[in-house]
Amino acid sequence: MTSQDELLAAIGWAAHNGWTPATGGNFSARTDNGYLVTASGVDKTCVTANDLLLCNLDGGVLEGDGKPSAESDLHAALYRLDPTIGCVLHSHTVASTTLSRRFPEGIELSGFEMQKALQGNQTHAATINLPVVPNSQDMSELADHVRTGWPMPWGFLVVGHGIYAVGNTIAECRRHLEAIEFLLACVLEESRWSKS
Repeated sequence: MTSQDELLAAIGWAAHNGWTPATGGNFSARTDNGYLVTASGVDKTCVTANDLLLCNLDGGVLEGDGKPSAESDLHAALYRLDPTIGCVLHSHTVASTTLSRRFPEGIELSGFEMQKALQGNQTHAATINLPVVPNSQDMSELADHVRTGWPMPWGFLVVGHGIYAVGNTIAECRRHLEAIEFLLACVLEESRWSKS
């Protein structure tokens, strides 16, 4: 499977999980001369190779029709920031959006077996922090927030916005996104218990 096919499969998987409402989210994978990224406004449930743009690491489009979303510049900034990043998957879910607003300083996790799906974690007994950064419509400002908190080996949440998962490969990034979504769903469910 080519990296393009693998990226398309990851996008379709995220969309069919309901993580890309109203054409939301953007997805990319590093290439030899830049990165492939979804074009703006594309319905992620039926994305095709024609909906991917090849961009350089400054965010300029090298190949493809359509335009990249403004957030493509954040993908470019991440690839420039850390040469080990091979993939960025950005989704919008209820859990990631609401919990990023409730815990703008970061979300503490401890005791969840699924923590071990996040690269570098060996035990559920560890306490880890999912970083949350302030939101901004200015991608250079948002990138500055991310740089300030780096390293973030699995990605980060943006307040009121969603998750940016990262990984060395598409498969690792996909695992990080799925694990984070699961963990956030658990935290959201536990917050309901505390109110009952």
